Amino acid sequence: MPIYEQSYRRWEARGPLREARFLPITREALRLILSRRAFLLLLIAAWIPFIVDMVRLYIVSRYPQARGLGEINPQFFGAFLNRQLGFVTLISIFGGAGLIANDLRTGGILVYLSRPLTRRDYVLGKIGVPVALNLAVTLVPCLVLYAAATSLAPDLLLKWSLMWVAPIIVLHSLVIALGVGLLVLAVSSVSRSARVTGVALIALWVGLETLRLIANNAFGRPELALLSLQADVLAVGNALFGIRDQQLTLFWAWPALALVAACLGCLAVLRSRVRAVEVVR
Repeated sequence: MPIYEQSYRRWEARGPLREARFLPITREALRLILSRRAFLLLLIAAWIPFIVDMVRLYIVSRYPQARGLGEINPQFFGAFLNRQLGFVTLISIFGGAGLIANDLRTGGILVYLSRPLTRRDYVLGKIGVPVALNLAVTLVPCLVLYAAATSLAPDLLLKWSLMWVAPIIVLHSLVIALGVGLLVLAVSSVSRSARVTGVALIALWVGLETLRLIANNAFGRPELALLSLQADVLAVGNALFGIRDQQLTLFWAWPALALVAACLGCLAVLRSRVRAVEVVR
């Protein structure tokens, strides 16, 4: 019986798996996070504003004399997304603070990158976790709220002039999810401790906003909004939905540029910290 020589052949995944190698990373991380009962309670609490707005929407649509509870207009959905920003912050901190920090502490990042995974696959797999969690409390409830509003009050929303509302809901939800998600990953990649990462995120997100409020009350300069990432996200959302805020009067293009610069900075941090080898100094 003849024996044929067979040299080493690199294992090739099936076609569809080559472009989705990051999905197992996202799926496993979400499974671990959602197994925590406290985190599930936080997600449930994040849907309470949706229930309140749904009841308010029903009352306003059925009883015109109750217009004092609010009007059904595009600003209604923008205000909902702005209110969800607090829950997005908590969910991102508790769900994403240890995404890269724990891998750096345990050396898991070396195991990931020693497999047929690129640095891009690893980052995409990790960013998918806060993005999915954030969209679950922003995009999903807001779209359900919009669908309910169009069915309860079609005369107010089903107009050609308001067809932009649904795409703007998607756009603003993605801005919130990606902006906060990249910040969480960048800070998580700097430290080896999830607790230190959480404290640093609170200092960046809440501390800069507090500093902006104090400086704004002292100097009254709208340009100070650029100091706070939270204010930049709110300013972009207000511009998209046409919401007027006396404390955020800066032209929307500047906060948008500040957000883009912050996201690029986060990507630069991830590029320098996510490596297949550990440099010991």
